[in-house]
Amino acid sequence: MTFRYQLLIALVVVSLSGGLVWAALHYHGKYLGEQHRADTAIEDARSASTITSNVLRTVAITNLVLETNQHAKQQIALESQRAESDINATVADDDCAVRSVPAGAVKRLQQYANSLRNGSTGPAASKPDS
Repeated sequence: MTFRYQLLIALVVVSLSGGLVWAALHYHGKYLGEQHRADTAIEDARSASTITSNVLRTVAITNLVLETNQHAKQQIALESQRAESDINATVADDDCAVRSVPAGAVKRLQQYANSLRNGSTGPAASKPDS
């Protein structure tokens, strides 16, 4: 073989090697870009999942607070009805509304007012005074 053919073969081998190196670098860069994009998508999905979980937890807490407040309002309404019936029972034996309020009714009203004041910072009293 002549020197010319050897040079041509060497040139073809170098060209193929260069093409392979270029292709490897090119596709490796694309691979790294896709890997970064996939990692970002996974991170975004985890972040969205965490946000959704926090929103659901907040809604559950809000519902619990609303239910507790509704229960407290119902207890206050029941206590008001009990106080009203206690007062009506105490005043029913009184023949004249002009007279002073009976001591039993005054005591019951004071107890009820105190329970409302104490209950404004916490849950309503669940036990009526008997």
